[in-house]
Amino acid sequence: MNIRNDISAEEWEVRVDLAAMYRLTHMMGWDDTVWNHITARTPGTDHTFFMHRFGLLYEEVTASNLIKVDENGKVIEGPSDVNTAGFVIHSAVHLNHPKNKFVFHTHPPTALAATALKDGIPHLVQDSSMLYGKVGYHDWEGLSVDIDERHRIAKHLGDNKVLIMRNHGLLTVGETAGEAFMNMYYAIRMCEVAVNAQGSGLKLDYAEKTFWEQSQKQYEAFAPGINEWPALKRKCEKIDPSYKN
Repeated sequence: MNIRNDISAEEWEVRVDLAAMYRLTHMMGWDDTVWNHITARTPGTDHTFFMHRFGLLYEEVTASNLIKVDENGKVIEGPSDVNTAGFVIHSAVHLNHPKNKFVFHTHPPTALAATALKDGIPHLVQDSSMLYGKVGYHDWEGLSVDIDERHRIAKHLGDNKVLIMRNHGLLTVGETAGEAFMNMYYAIRMCEVAVNAQGSGLKLDYAEKTFWEQSQKQYEAFAPGINEWPALKRKCEKIDPSYKN
């Protein structure tokens, strides 16, 4: 691991984890050329965060080419061109929900379809019970370039782990990179199942509320990211270790 002399070990670890999230997102097919964004709060701060340099493909992101942005959208480290929507969406979380150090926003096609479901995205299978009671909704306001929207994003996220941005995409959060990534993994699966099941035209079994609540509690013994993240980073290491550069 190539730790730069001017960066602390704690900060470098965050950078490496964030770069791994970008690479894994590409491997999963969840990226969208240079668009969408994943961010991480800078250790020891309440208002600055890392994001990828606008214009880079996800497979080009490395620990050292991330940029650092402040609460006003000013780049304090790296090239000055910032994805405005990325800043608005992510600063909404970083400034208002300090426990969530990693924020993940993406637009996988099937998940996009699910964000347009009028009555929301139903929990239909066991996997989605991990997120039961942890999903919020934010109505579409056009492109997220209005700084005032971040107040509403923060409010609608609340204490949830997933925010369905209606007619737009998904946002997940976590105290760690692994938690945010796996919350997205399960959110996307929840969307895919909903679209496929409802698209079948067959009658669906929504199960009893008590079972969803029980399963969500049972999943607390398998907190997202604890077991999966080390394995996912090994996957990055095997396919292309340059993310750590």
